[in-house]
Amino acid sequence: MAKQDMRLKVLRQGLEHLRREGLPVEKPSPAEVSALRERFGNGRELDLALVFLLGRIADPAALEALTSLEQKAADREVKREIRRSLFKLAQKGLVAPSREPVQEAVQKPVYRANLNIEGYLSSVDGGGNRLVLLTKPQVGSGIQMLQGVVSDREGLIQVGGSAMRRKDLRLFIRDIKDKHGVTMINIPWEYADFVLYEAYEKSKGLGRSGLEQFPTLRAHLNLAKPSPRTHPVYDGINVEEVRSGQWRESSEKLLEESELEPWVLDEDWVQPYVERVREAQGSRLVLNPLQKEARLAGVVRDAVQDLFSGEVGSIFSRRMEDTALYLFHTDRQDRARSALAVALALKDKDLGGLGVPFLHGLMQKSIAYYMTQESKKSEEPSLIIKP
Repeated sequence: MAKQDMRLKVLRQGLEHLRREGLPVEKPSPAEVSALRERFGNGRELDLALVFLLGRIADPAALEALTSLEQKAADREVKREIRRSLFKLAQKGLVAPSREPVQEAVQKPVYRANLNIEGYLSSVDGGGNRLVLLTKPQVGSGIQMLQGVVSDREGLIQVGGSAMRRKDLRLFIRDIKDKHGVTMINIPWEYADFVLYEAYEKSKGLGRSGLEQFPTLRAHLNLAKPSPRTHPVYDGINVEEVRSGQWRESSEKLLEESELEPWVLDEDWVQPYVERVREAQGSRLVLNPLQKEARLAGVVRDAVQDLFSGEVGSIFSRRMEDTALYLFHTDRQDRARSALAVALALKDKDLGGLGVPFLHGLMQKSIAYYMTQESKKSEEPSLIIKP
């Protein structure tokens, strides 16, 4: 305890010294990394303080500075402080690459094909979001994990990374299943990497902020730019078998699966057709139940043709491929084939004829959902008191 007290005393003295020099000790930023690094080597008191501050700056520049200073430091206490700061940055997803002896580095190429990286994918939720994980073993330090929430429409919407033990990864995946009922399936890591990278590029193009750490986090697992690859669902399911079978005709049963039961199409996609149904209901024409049903079926049929023939169809075909892959790996092969049949219909823009029952059922369900929501709003009591 006395040793720890002495460390804190010396550290406070060093921080006070830096404060007098005009450095922002309370909230250090990446802009101060260079100034802190230049002051290294002027005594234990100052070195402990600047190393401590570098550990509070969650930026690749701080990580690089600490890694470099670790090689220069001769004082044992300063080395310990550097390791503390590196650990703090690792908790924020910034992990220094493991160093190999110089001779081995010369003998071995920088890039190795067998990276031992693993990929994981969740089911797709009703908003078109899925969780994607990448993990890679780290020499002597468990694994490095990169996680991202990928949206159909918005790209990468959340990103994080951390160093952890493999046991903690298993607990993390089990916790997702216990709390949310979602199984994380193993997928080829190249596809997981491609999905995350593509989503990041899309978000960047849309001007989304808060994802600046993604390139650094990904660099701990893979430096190479990912190449597009065939969706892994085609590795396990025969396309010709799907095309020639009755999987498309039975696709409406997909809506009974627990993961797809909450699915509702985005409101801005559906709203024009909600208006058409409302207009039909408000028509002065006297319609019997069969006529009303026929009119609703016509709106649904037009909605499916209009909506899924364009960009939405491309978005949804990927969603259905991911869903087919998820169902296949959770031992629901027949449902997986139905989901893939829907994806193929969307890719081929083959929405006519007998239609795609799943898409018709989902559209009808979505229209009914938004009409119910609007009815509930109109039934809410007004706060306006009429005279």
